[in-house]
Amino acid sequence: MNCAHLKIESALDRWSECHWHIHQMEANYHNPDAFRYSLNSFIRAIKEVPQILKMELQNHPKFKSEIKGYIDSLKSDDLMSLLNKKRDFVVHQGMLNVLSKGRIAATEGRIVKISFGFRVEPWETTDEAYERFKALCRKDKSIRNLMGPDCDSWPMIRREWHILEFPNADLLEVAINAWRVVGQTISTIVEILGGEMLDLSFSCRHDPERVKTKHFSQREFFQSVDGIDINA
Repeated sequence: MNCAHLKIESALDRWSECHWHIHQMEANYHNPDAFRYSLNSFIRAIKEVPQILKMELQNHPKFKSEIKGYIDSLKSDDLMSLLNKKRDFVVHQGMLNVLSKGRIAATEGRIVKISFGFRVEPWETTDEAYERFKALCRKDKSIRNLMGPDCDSWPMIRREWHILEFPNADLLEVAINAWRVVGQTISTIVEILGGEMLDLSFSCRHDPERVKTKHFSQREFFQSVDGIDINA
């Protein structure tokens, strides 16, 4: 670690914590409670980074002339402003209201053969939504024949998480964008302090489509819904 990093060691540590929370969101994407807890933790941590930067650098000779303006600019960033409001709501009032939407699909390898919109409630796991889909197929054979897999395909559910303010942006993307916005400010400050720019690529992220989709057993579907063992 060079001396520029040492001057903002705590802020860098909190920013790294945000990175960890994003990976927890990935790992728990199909578990609503764990996903929401990870999101809440990310929102709390990302708001603290500018505050820590100010505390660590308030006595630096370039704080008022150069550094403070970059930190304060985060307040006017639309994304950061919204997340700060969400953080205050979570801390002082209650649960963050998140939205979930999904699609049921039949896939052959990585190719989606057929796909339909399917409600995935924000309080249910993807596994629970899948069990509800199978129950619907058992009850209504027309739905089973239209939306279920055949002998060459496998069932899959794809879900996404949103908030009202960003209805077309998945919350993982929102979090990563926020991490980069704050990271760009930190990187600029590191350069002012004599260091090199930070890596903001987030190259360690997992494939978004693989995170959002969950595949299920073809054999188990036929056994559970149709009472047939396709391997017999």
